[in-house]
Amino acid sequence: MSSLNLNNIYVGDNGRVQLSGGSSNIDFVDTVDQMIAARRIPADNLERRVEANDEKIAALKELQTLVGTLKDSMSNLYGATSFDNSRNIFEAKQIFASSDGSEAGTLMGVTASNAAETGSYNFEINQVASRHKLSSDTQAVAASADITGITGTGTFTVAGGAGSSTVTVSAGDTLQDIRDKINNIKDATGVQASVVKVSDTESTLILTSTDEGEDNRMSFSDDSGNVLQSLGVLTDATTINATNVIDVGNNASIELDGITVTRGSNEFSDLIDGLNINLYDAEPGTQITIDIEQDLNQAKTAILDFVDAYNAVQSFINEKTFVDPTTGEASEDAVLLGNTSVKGIESALQQIAGSFANGVTDRADQDDYSVLAEIGLDFVAYGATEDPLLSKTIDLDETALNEALLNEPEEVMELFLFRGKSDNSDITMTGFDSKTNAATYEFNIDASGGTINSVTYDITVDGVTTTGKNAVVSGNSIRTADGLRLFYSGDASAADTATVTTSVGIGAQFYFELDSILDEEEGTLTQAITDLETQSTSYEEKVDRIDERLARQREVLMDQFIAMESALARMKNIQSSLDELMSAGKDKG
Repeated sequence: MSSLNLNNIYVGDNGRVQLSGGSSNIDFVDTVDQMIAARRIPADNLERRVEANDEKIAALKELQTLVGTLKDSMSNLYGATSFDNSRNIFEAKQIFASSDGSEAGTLMGVTASNAAETGSYNFEINQVASRHKLSSDTQAVAASADITGITGTGTFTVAGGAGSSTVTVSAGDTLQDIRDKINNIKDATGVQASVVKVSDTESTLILTSTDEGEDNRMSFSDDSGNVLQSLGVLTDATTINATNVIDVGNNASIELDGITVTRGSNEFSDLIDGLNINLYDAEPGTQITIDIEQDLNQAKTAILDFVDAYNAVQSFINEKTFVDPTTGEASEDAVLLGNTSVKGIESALQQIAGSFANGVTDRADQDDYSVLAEIGLDFVAYGATEDPLLSKTIDLDETALNEALLNEPEEVMELFLFRGKSDNSDITMTGFDSKTNAATYEFNIDASGGTINSVTYDITVDGVTTTGKNAVVSGNSIRTADGLRLFYSGDASAADTATVTTSVGIGAQFYFELDSILDEEEGTLTQAITDLETQSTSYEEKVDRIDERLARQREVLMDQFIAMESALARMKNIQSSLDELMSAGKDKG
């Protein structure tokens, strides 16, 4: 609508200027505006619906972010890591080191992977591994590259742990030149060189093995020209000058629980499964005690993060759907009140949080952890707190959680994770999905000629057995109809069997439900947001059509009022002329 109203002056789309009410004393611009405003009430209502939808969309997107954080908190609690103990936080280990001499940390460093067994070990470091190192005689030449002075030319062989190679020395070569030639072949020999400036007029060549240990000791030979002998590295063609040996290059030697062990380096990565040991210094006679214990802090932190994320979701839903129980009135923030998607999400999450872990293994004379409440995670009952936003959140009893983790960490793990156990060590589980059951699988593996021909299985779920099912086989990979994935590492030349039992913990149930809610195409929240956006687009299109129609109606009404004003103006002019004629006639009489 492009018309302009300046007080009672109306300028139409066609550029006509009209004084509103000039003849009728009726402000027809205001009158038409009121008429159009009345007719636009349906559009006003639609715009308010769009504004309401915008508030709902913003709230749903915020909920989407919170649900995403909740899903992230389950990354270590749903079971994917159960197939890879190196990433399973329930299998994490921590190390405690003590010593009866120097501080243990100054003598050795120890790291433990999840594969390490808990226990205690006693160490004594007799000797650390070192690099073979020797020098030339001090040469009466400057270290700078532009100063020559090396007497003798020829070739010599350099040998180390990596191999051997030949160096050619030409007339005028400096110590730096020889250093550079040795370093150019260090990858092939395992020997590196450096030049030490003793004084402005004296320099020394230093030769060092690139790796520690006896197997990496260096050897040299003058092939022609006696270059190394002239430098004092050798006493004859092949004998190292003992007076110039700085370090003989020893192996590392330790005692582990009284057993002497040697290695060519200061890293002992194969001594004890799951432990990586690095030696820093030797102190014979000093006893170092290394205690390996389960690190429960990672698991506890993950569980606490889950509780915080869950409560953030529930508190937000409480806020956005709150109705005052005393007045029955919804709060101003309750923009998601009555939203079926939000109600469905809340119900689904509460159901999982209060449900059982499926298929947990029974232990003799003990109750398994099958619900979160048994480890100190229970719901806040409605009306049990003065803060309505805390209603239906999870109340954490940290003491109970600590006791559960300390006393039964394996059972806490099983309460959360998807778990699988096999009676055949050649069967390794590699994955699962939302459809994988808590079940017992009886596999029959038909193999010959080095390949798996087929795999059939019986599956028992909730006491009901289905027989003769066929698994999908690809090489040594096996997949069941419900998404359990396995790898067979046995001798694929004969028939084999395996019994696999699975359990689906609370964390696994949560993860896949959250994954469904957040699906980018068909997720509950995605659909809810899309539906509102589609609805708002429809409303906005209707508003545009109404405004287009009202703009045309306004022009028609304005034209009608303008025509009336014109007619009244003409009538007034005629009346005025008649009045003038009558007045003139009276004057003549």
